[in-house]
Amino acid sequence: MSVHPQMDKLLQRISARMKELGHPPMSQLQPEASRFFYGEARKMFEKKREPGVTVIEKNIMRTNDPALPIVIYKPEHSSEKLPAIVYFHGGGWVFGDVDSVDDFCSYMAKQAECIVISVDYRLAPEHQYPLPVQDAVDAVQWSYDHIAQYGGDPDRLAVGGVSSGGNLAAAAAITLQQSSTIQLAAQLLIVPVTNYDFETASYNAGYTYSLTKETMMWFWQHYLQDVKQGDEVLASPLRIKDGRGLPPTLIYTAQYDPLADDGRLYAEKLEQFGVPVQHTCYEGFVHNFTNMMHLVGDAKLAVKEMSYALKNVLHDGEK
Repeated sequence: MSVHPQMDKLLQRISARMKELGHPPMSQLQPEASRFFYGEARKMFEKKREPGVTVIEKNIMRTNDPALPIVIYKPEHSSEKLPAIVYFHGGGWVFGDVDSVDDFCSYMAKQAECIVISVDYRLAPEHQYPLPVQDAVDAVQWSYDHIAQYGGDPDRLAVGGVSSGGNLAAAAAITLQQSSTIQLAAQLLIVPVTNYDFETASYNAGYTYSLTKETMMWFWQHYLQDVKQGDEVLASPLRIKDGRGLPPTLIYTAQYDPLADDGRLYAEKLEQFGVPVQHTCYEGFVHNFTNMMHLVGDAKLAVKEMSYALKNVLHDGEK
């Protein structure tokens, strides 16, 4: 199957705009400049916060100062305690923020009937590994301790994220599994980064749709303080030795994505440990398809499917 035609057209428009702006090769791009180009690319997507969702912005305490900004999304007119998911945006650990997933989080809150806590974790290279992982764990711990104040159920707490955010969600889940402090109800990993390894079939397929092998190498270069850290499980969750006790896992990958094998291999690894896993690979899709939910109908259907799958897990099988 070829690349989804609507996605391809959108990517061509973004590419043309980047050429107008003089976007250099990633190897020549500095992190601050990358954030500028990312912001310009984001303007090509429609942003629509889902109606019927209450949004609360606040700062919370974390292990290392300063405070950690979060955004809480809660479906309106809900009288019962709701499950919750702590969610981490993508951007290669270098760019992105809570605003970049605002529409997705509000949609997920409404459709999955859950509270979403979106986390504005610190970015590399100013704050390299493992600081973003610590932010992720701190956000989950805070959510577990305080979500009841917002109508949430701490016993039905999940983690989730997209791309590098999926990496942080997986790392947080592993940290909690190893410490046995919190029993998570689920993890939602969308096109996740799971391994510091650029030799999988999907990495070497030459995909150039919204993410490339070279870009991922650039991201890792800025995220890690030392390449040896790539061997650590909290950087590369796929290298986990014992995944027993990890929560039921939903993994979504895209066919034309260098990270397709990262997600697939992690799904297979977790299944070996007896973890309940649902893995869906969307044919014809590219890496950042969730950002296209308001411009590509099939992307919106995929996000809807994810929402219902998460709802099914968090609401104990209810439809």
